[in-house]
Amino acid sequence: MYHDLRDETDLPANLCVRAYSKALEAMKSTVADWKKGNSRPLPRFDKPSAVYDKRTLTIKDRSATLSTINGRVAVDYVLGDYQKSYLDDDDYEKRMGTLHYREGEDAFYLHIVIKKEVEERDGDKVLGVDLNLKNVAVTSTGSFYDGGDLLWGQNHYFRVRRILQHKGTRSAKQVLRRLSGRETRFVLNRLHTISRRIVEEADAHDCSYIAVERLTHIRERMDHQDDRVKRQLHNWAFRELQEMLEYKAAEYGIRVEHVPPAYTSQTCSKCGHRSSTNRDSDGWFECTDCGYEVDGDYNAAKNIGMTLLTLPSGERPGGLGDGHLALKSGTLNGNGNYTAYDTTSADRESTDKPTTSVVGRWPSRGRRENPAET
Repeated sequence: MYHDLRDETDLPANLCVRAYSKALEAMKSTVADWKKGNSRPLPRFDKPSAVYDKRTLTIKDRSATLSTINGRVAVDYVLGDYQKSYLDDDDYEKRMGTLHYREGEDAFYLHIVIKKEVEERDGDKVLGVDLNLKNVAVTSTGSFYDGGDLLWGQNHYFRVRRILQHKGTRSAKQVLRRLSGRETRFVLNRLHTISRRIVEEADAHDCSYIAVERLTHIRERMDHQDDRVKRQLHNWAFRELQEMLEYKAAEYGIRVEHVPPAYTSQTCSKCGHRSSTNRDSDGWFECTDCGYEVDGDYNAAKNIGMTLLTLPSGERPGGLGDGHLALKSGTLNGNGNYTAYDTTSADRESTDKPTTSVVGRWPSRGRRENPAET
């Protein structure tokens, strides 16, 4: 394949090697999914891009030089303050980059890979995080990251896409290509914001671990949902959000651990009773044994954190020790013993209570725990 690329294109040798490697990695990932019994189409690269390494790309603070078919080319960046803060930080090593061309904008974007050595934190405190549809994420400390605007955006783009596909004209196809990039940026922008806030929350609660569910077969586990929800889930960036969490958390020395997803939505985080009838179709959790009522995603977030704490010793992270789950007003250990952060919260319920949503408003349905009690 390398020699075919060299014969058919004018690309420099190193860029041909990188193109071959990228295609090979995508194919290996697809075959690995097939072996697991997962359905996945053959990988396709529909948008122009090129992978650069240190031999073909020189990265500077405000400019770069890249190898092209016309020799070495110098380019200046168009940067925001966020990008400048990383490029100006001498603790980061600038390693490689991927050049993307956006046809609708007639513009090139350079995605730069940077690396920083960070020591992992000592400590045994865990933040549990549940990912879902209605709430993109809910934490064991009671913060809700509402998915309403994200769902609205995906439904909006779906409707526009369907209209354009029905037209089938050349101009409609051009708009479709531009729309695809716009939708991706819309989703990723919101996921970046949510993942950053979750990591900041873990840091504020002095957590060394963030516990999330393994995403294996997550879409298949949602098969009971209606067609509209299935479409939303098919486009849902659960995996992208977890990847963002991992690399943003790594900057703080926080580790993201994946736990088995079984029964976290059906189990009562207060008494441990498990039943499929504990959670209704609207996502509200009411334990059929002890009567504990709470938002279902918040209940699941606490269970996810507790799952990590109660894994067998051989399966738990080495530095976790006995471990404590971070709640809003205190912590909970694997035996269910609650410790308040201060004396003013010592009399609060050991399972704690959620706050109002960080993004969006608290849903109104029937009787609710009072957020003011926290």
